[in-house]
Formats: sequence, C-alpha cells, structure tokens
Amino acid sequence: MFSSPGYHGVMSRRPRTLFQRVRDHIGFSVVAIGVLFVVLRLLGVRSTFGGFALSVGITLALNVGLSYWADHRAKNPRPAPRDGEDIRFREAVEDRTAPGRRDEKR
Repeated sequence: MFSSPGYHGVMSRRPRTLFQRVRDHIGFSVVAIGVLFVVLRLLGVRSTFGGFALSVGITLALNVGLSYWADHRAKNPRPAPRDGEDIRFREAVEDRTAPGRRDEKR
C-alpha cells in the first residue's frame, strides 16, 4: 500500500508529473515577469502581450527544467571525494607531493 521508508525514515514521495510541475511554477512565472514588465514600463520600455506571454513561457520552461534536474541530482548524487579528502586542498597536496618539483632548492 505505502512505499517503504526512505532516507531518515521519511516516506518517499511519488515523482511529480509534468502537469504538477507546471502548476507549481506557473504562479511564480506570471508574477515575476509581471513585476518585471511593470518596472520596465515605469522606465519607459514598451512591451506587448506577446512579449509577456513569451517571457512567461521561457521562465516556466526553465523552472520546470530545473525542477527535473534538481530531482535527478537528489536521486543520483555525485560520489564523495576519495578517502575523505577535501577537494579544496587536493591541488595543494598534489603539488607538494609531486615527484620532480623544480622549484625546490637542491
């Protein structure tokens, strides 16, 4: 009946459909582009309804695409660095231990 508990005992939710994702993001897209068009209008930039609709469509497509990408990344995380090393220091450690360094005094 229910799926087994996932990470930290939380029930895993069902994947959202395209329609649900569009419904989740349509309000933000319309409001964000509406505010942008009002600000541009106050600055003297003329705009058309077609431009508004195209901008909402592009914003909606980007938000839905990012939603799919974020879900994919959450399900397939990148592997952790080897041996618990911190990637910020990887180059520095490799440079110090590299054989044949030429900047050392002989």
